[in-house]
Amino acid sequence: MYDLLKIEGRIQRLEIYDDSLSAFGKSGDAQIAASAILSGVAESVSLSAQTVFLASRSRLHVKTVVMEIAGKVCIGQFHSGLFEQNEYVICVVRRLENNFYELYSVLSPKTGLLHMQVGMGASVKAHQTSIAKGRNVWYAITIFLGSLIYFWARGFNQVDILIFLGVAILFYFILFFIIKSASKSLKHFSEKSEQIFVLYGFKDPQEVFLLPSRYLSEKDHLLLESVYEYRKIIESDPYPESYIEQKERNV
Repeated sequence: MYDLLKIEGRIQRLEIYDDSLSAFGKSGDAQIAASAILSGVAESVSLSAQTVFLASRSRLHVKTVVMEIAGKVCIGQFHSGLFEQNEYVICVVRRLENNFYELYSVLSPKTGLLHMQVGMGASVKAHQTSIAKGRNVWYAITIFLGSLIYFWARGFNQVDILIFLGVAILFYFILFFIIKSASKSLKHFSEKSEQIFVLYGFKDPQEVFLLPSRYLSEKDHLLLESVYEYRKIIESDPYPESYIEQKERNV
């Protein structure tokens, strides 16, 4: 478990800066290669962003957001910063020191948008299911195309069929090992995501997979990474638009 907590209140002293996010810091090359492999075989939240990292030499243009919530100074990096001064938000943060906190996610009942750190948005189970599905699809396509080319060039005979089957089995285990090793380096994204879903009180947090609800920015004509219209996925929303009025009425 990560040391995360939930805070909420109206945004004060909002500042948003253009910035760039290093994909994996000093350990970049190996993990970037891993994510490149995975981005081609699954629809995981933690993978689609990595394709952008590769295209931009492992850097993604992001927004550094600084805000004060309930007297706490919070800072974080998101693909975009669609926030407004005095907007009521529910955040998941990690305490850094004194009164400073790192933002992991920001949920707005008003806009229905959930900003999460780049790479987040799928539970552990949903992430693994997506990886397995993508791996099997990639394997099936590769074997199908490979068989067409192989048998078209060599023809059908018992020896060639046995050779091809042996290669196909070996390829499956190699692919399985590569993807499993690569996915381990990204597992912390889904672990943190699932803990965030629990803190937000989402139903069945272990099943949540937010990728299909990524927000399309009309301004940039771009699907934003880890910015979600979460109500498209979360059926029983704990934070409807009326939440703010009800919350502040009871204060």
